[in-house]
Amino acid sequence: ITQRDKDLKGRAEVTSANFFESCQDGLLLSKLINDSAPETIDERVLNVGKSLNPFKMTENINVAINSAKAIGCSVVNIGPVDILEGREHLILGLVWQVIKVGLLAKISLQFHPELTRLLEDGETLEEFLKLPADAILLRWFNFQLKRANVSRRVTNFGDDLVDSECYLHLLNILSPENCSKKAALAESNLELRAEAVVLNAQAIGCDKYVSVGSILKAN
Repeated sequence: ITQRDKDLKGRAEVTSANFFESCQDGLLLSKLINDSAPETIDERVLNVGKSLNPFKMTENINVAINSAKAIGCSVVNIGPVDILEGREHLILGLVWQVIKVGLLAKISLQFHPELTRLLEDGETLEEFLKLPADAILLRWFNFQLKRANVSRRVTNFGDDLVDSECYLHLLNILSPENCSKKAALAESNLELRAEAVVLNAQAIGCDKYVSVGSILKAN
């Protein structure tokens, strides 16, 4: 492992307390982009080291911002100065977009040809392929609810999921032997319901994608 590799790896080992400071040299953002969209950035072009000057930091940030734009993120209102000065709402907005790209990257026929089962009556494959990944994910969610003989449907990934009901049905239909729902659905306390969702998610190995707080906080 070279010193360059160690420096880049070190940027991934941050806590919430110093997250925005760790973004200032552009290296953490670049690592995140490459994690969401592998090989987008040739890391050999990045400036590394323990004490980069503002000029070298700005070069890295420009690489990160341009690369984020290349993978589909909106970067209209964010520039190097915003990252250097740690403007939290702009950094979080960019980070969320990059993470979303990574999460939705494999929602395609290339990785999941079975998605053709989601075509609606009269819809062509060409029309289906024009849908954004999150719209396809939403349709898949409702397809599973239909399989579970649940009449309710999800129209968004915010308010519709706050009560955890659809999550519980989804996890149960995907893995009935690991994900129970009866007791949780009878629970009126939304926090306890959300905890049941997290426990079920842990049982099938997808706990890192959901938390009690993220469920209860509507978009």
